[in-house]
Amino acid sequence: MRRRFYLPALILAVLGVALTLVYTPMRFTGLLALAGAAAMLVWGLLDRRQGRGARLIRRVLALLVAVGLCVFAALEIRVITYGRTDESREVSALVILGAGVNGTRPSLSLETRLEAALSYLSNKPDIPIVVSGSQGPGEEISEARCMADWLMDHGISEERIILEEQADNTEENVHFSQELLADKGINLTGNIAVVTSDYHLFRASLLWGTPWMVPVAAHMPGRYWPLTANYYIREAFAVAAALAKTLI
Repeated sequence: MRRRFYLPALILAVLGVALTLVYTPMRFTGLLALAGAAAMLVWGLLDRRQGRGARLIRRVLALLVAVGLCVFAALEIRVITYGRTDESREVSALVILGAGVNGTRPSLSLETRLEAALSYLSNKPDIPIVVSGSQGPGEEISEARCMADWLMDHGISEERIILEEQADNTEENVHFSQELLADKGINLTGNIAVVTSDYHLFRASLLWGTPWMVPVAAHMPGRYWPLTANYYIREAFAVAAALAKTLI
């Protein structure tokens, strides 16, 4: 096999194994690297064949890769540009979407969401707060319970907090939180603030389904930029899956 395919495939394979098996928070990027290594190997095998059929397959594959990269770029741009906080609109409630819990303590991702929520609430002393997330593997309490405890430890009154402990994913976070808000008599056609990680806000807005979702972005500390990049890359694929689901 020609070196121009062998060496990149080897580098991608080593990177993919390292990220998938060693630094597991970046597993998704590792899986992409492994897929890239496999693609390079296939391309190298096809490059050794000079027949008409091989040339046609190479062109089709090149076209698919080009289209895929264009779609990925378009989605990634939308994900990046939506990762902001809108301070201009008044809101009637706030929803915090769950993330992992380590035992009874919030993970880094969840803690950044809670800190963003606390900052956003600093001049909104009365609005109700929905904390959404069930109890997952390795979690001693639900994500909602963990968030409620953290908020109360940081001065938020328990009476303001509404627990939603059923949701296992983003779609359920949105659905069950909207149900709870409606049960509390809060108008869903009014502005509702939703707090989640910056990369996650665009998909949350798609699932929220109305233009009244007000984004509140939680940003990871700068020193975690490789992990943040991994999440942004993964999110473009998650958005594509969410869009595809709506079309099926």
